[in-house]
Amino acid sequence: MYVLDRYIITEQVKIFLLATFVLFSVLALEKVNFLSNLLLTQHAPFTAVVKLALYISPTFLTLATPLAVLMSTLLLYSRLSADNEITAMRAGGVSMRRLMTPPLLLAVVAAAATLYLTVNLTHRGALAFRATVIEILQTSFQLEVREGRFIDTVPGLVMRVEQSDGDSLGGVFIADQRQPGPPTIIEARRGFMSPDPGRGMVNMILYDGMIHSTTETGAYRVIAFDLYTLGFDLSKKLDEPLEKEIPHLSLEELKARIAELEAKGEAADAERVALYKKYSIPLGCLALAILGVPVGIMTHKRGSAGGFGVGVLLIVLNYALLMVGEGLGAGGKIPPEAAMWGPNLFLLALGAYLVARVSKDTMPTRLEIWLAEAWRWLRRDTQERAP
Repeated sequence: MYVLDRYIITEQVKIFLLATFVLFSVLALEKVNFLSNLLLTQHAPFTAVVKLALYISPTFLTLATPLAVLMSTLLLYSRLSADNEITAMRAGGVSMRRLMTPPLLLAVVAAAATLYLTVNLTHRGALAFRATVIEILQTSFQLEVREGRFIDTVPGLVMRVEQSDGDSLGGVFIADQRQPGPPTIIEARRGFMSPDPGRGMVNMILYDGMIHSTTETGAYRVIAFDLYTLGFDLSKKLDEPLEKEIPHLSLEELKARIAELEAKGEAADAERVALYKKYSIPLGCLALAILGVPVGIMTHKRGSAGGFGVGVLLIVLNYALLMVGEGLGAGGKIPPEAAMWGPNLFLLALGAYLVARVSKDTMPTRLEIWLAEAWRWLRRDTQERAP
């Protein structure tokens, strides 16, 4: 490896690691409210919340890594261009192809790491995340069941027990208001709680009791039972539902479900989007690296600050294209292939066009001039408003 390549790669890796950390932190803010709710209202131990953060981290890393490739490439080449290092390299006979080699090498490594995350870790993390959340909900509910205390944390249910010894209960009283009309009253001499992790519920097995209810005609009805099972859907205790099913599927499971749905003649758009997403996000690292080099060189007059601003705009554009494409593809509005591969092809075409322009040192287009003027006006307006 030549000195120039080592220099560029070393400088970019530093920015890449910092950008990955910052972008990962920003994306992870989406789950902060969810985790704090578990910690404060569901009495989850801090170690369990840390485990949840680790389980969900592969999902955010898959999104942060390609964006960090773009940001690190753009910031580095913006600085090199502002310091006239790009000019010196070009004058020394360094071609545009040679300048793009180091960021492409980093992009290949980042793409390989992201592919490993999407294929092997994201669905496992999602499964472990869901299982841990369900365990926290079940433990929290069992801790809330205390002697002589009314419990109304499950929507539509009010419960009271006279005796509680672990999972064993005595003197159970339950008012079930989950259905329209007068509540159904359930009384039982004894019972016990049985967690059902597979469905995110806790089943209460009741013995020797009676059910008091009202029929549709208003008649009072009493039913005696020897054994009765009442399930509590604990996922409704949270403002946010538990994770969807598709993110839990592995690559092989996604392919099997797609084949199964197509054999039945049903649409599998959401599953196809999830499948293509596992490959399109890693390969996006290459497209973003190609785009970052010419954009960084073209923003040299605004220095690193200008490069950072343009990088933020491109990150927003890339994220918006990905999210909009995913939503439209999963909803069947556009083909799943176009939804997931379209953003990469668009950014790759834009990057190739800008590389050709920078390589030939051509004059800027009217659109580029307009964008530069808009950015200059926005910065001046922001500085004038600043105290």
